[in-house]
Amino acid sequence: MDYYFRIDQIKPVDERFMIHSGNDIYVAVPTNEKESDIQQLYYMAMYMRAQGDETVATLLPTKTGQFVGTLQGKRVSVWKIESRMKTEDVAQQLALFHQRGRTYPYAVSSRSRFGQWGELWGQRIDQLEQFWELQVKSSEKSEVDKQFIETFPYYLGLTENAIQYVVDTQLDEVPMRSDMPTICHEQFSLQTWKDGKVPTDWVFDHASRDLSEWIRTQWLLKKEDKEVVHFLQTYEHIQSLSRFSWRMIYARLLMPIHYFQAIENYYGSQHGRDGQLLQQIFAEVDIYEQKLRHFHDITTIAIPRLDWL
Repeated sequence: MDYYFRIDQIKPVDERFMIHSGNDIYVAVPTNEKESDIQQLYYMAMYMRAQGDETVATLLPTKTGQFVGTLQGKRVSVWKIESRMKTEDVAQQLALFHQRGRTYPYAVSSRSRFGQWGELWGQRIDQLEQFWELQVKSSEKSEVDKQFIETFPYYLGLTENAIQYVVDTQLDEVPMRSDMPTICHEQFSLQTWKDGKVPTDWVFDHASRDLSEWIRTQWLLKKEDKEVVHFLQTYEHIQSLSRFSWRMIYARLLMPIHYFQAIENYYGSQHGRDGQLLQQIFAEVDIYEQKLRHFHDITTIAIPRLDWL
């Protein structure tokens, strides 16, 4: 084994491995990233801990001092869970996390998403549109195939609206200091921090990314708006949100990332997994659209609406 610790217990959790070694807990995260990319995460983790966040996991190097090693036949980075969050107030912790991450002084290359939403979304929708055209031409279609073919034009339109909303926001609004890039998460939800703050979840982006993805999770779980309002109010007690931020939150909620992921997971697996989740998304399109329509009721600053919603 590439690491010095003793494995008392190891169990897979989602795509990762949770390892118990005596009183210590580690998480091993499979990776295809370069050594230098994981090194960047190591520096980010050390910086956040130096800023006072002791719940950030620390990287465990291999026996030869590398940032990436092999475990259970997989190429992984291993992180030691130092301590759990002492408060349940995720909104407050997230605001503080963003404040600390906003002062990170070093360049971030492979993990930076700041200012790239429109471009990345455009690439994603182009790929899915090509696949949709193949499905349209296919002679054999399952029930899920038919629903995908039928719903895709709607989600294509929604994506185009999201991209345009980002472009308009960047043209119309003057970003505030709070709109500077910060350390964020690929896709933040209530589950993201349950095993500590693991840096492989991180990207460098606008703070609205985490807020919008948390809201999306609540909407998909059919939580009441008062929970979202309370979360945002608590966040704003620490860090106020500019008009630019509110518009970016809305733009990201317009982008149907949950639909894309469900499609990619379903067609990307050999046996068509997540078909049930995909059909649920198909069935609840009106519910999500209603949430988008009423989002303006919970903002503390007025932002432009879409005429068709």
